[in-house]
Amino acid sequence: MPAAAATTRRDIAHSGHARRVAVLRCLVASLVVTVLLAGLAVLIFWLVVRPKPIDYAVTRAVVRHFNVTPPPGATVNATFYLTFAARNPNRRVSILYEWVEFRVLYGESAQLALQDAPAFRQPRRNETRLDVRAVARSAPVGEQAARELRHDLAAGEVGVDVRMRARAQFKVAGVRSRHYSLEAFCSPVVVGLSPSAGRSFQSVPCDVAIS
Repeated sequence: MPAAAATTRRDIAHSGHARRVAVLRCLVASLVVTVLLAGLAVLIFWLVVRPKPIDYAVTRAVVRHFNVTPPPGATVNATFYLTFAARNPNRRVSILYEWVEFRVLYGESAQLALQDAPAFRQPRRNETRLDVRAVARSAPVGEQAARELRHDLAAGEVGVDVRMRARAQFKVAGVRSRHYSLEAFCSPVVVGLSPSAGRSFQSVPCDVAIS
């Protein structure tokens, strides 16, 4: 009897192990099939939609009432008039911008102005131009930045960076994607201080990141 009981226990253990192996194989097979189907869906989507990168650029920039107080405690007052072009070259993808903001920066640390833009919908194969009025009101800057800005003022032009941030969805055939964060960084945007400087401004393309 003891030998028969031991044999029975071994058979039960072997049967349990075989069932666990079978379940594990089924789970692995299901995971592989799911990954393959997801990859196939992405491939089909890409082949059908053929998404193209979105282009952003600053096409016009003018500054008025530019003034820098001397350090210490230096501040900047100015009004930046910017035209920002967003180009959607896609045939099947429209874009829903829920909020948009623009920052005018000087160097790595000095934020001169911040301005929101209204939400908008961008159709397929469309270029939308946003006119932005960003005002710097006693924006604090460090001593080094103040000296450089005062030098720019004397030279008749100032070089700034323009950063656009937005929250958006992409829409294809009535179906909306999840929300994405869009960023465009445009540098350097060299703005002339003379009244006629806007007519000679050269368009500045932007680096784009989507996450």
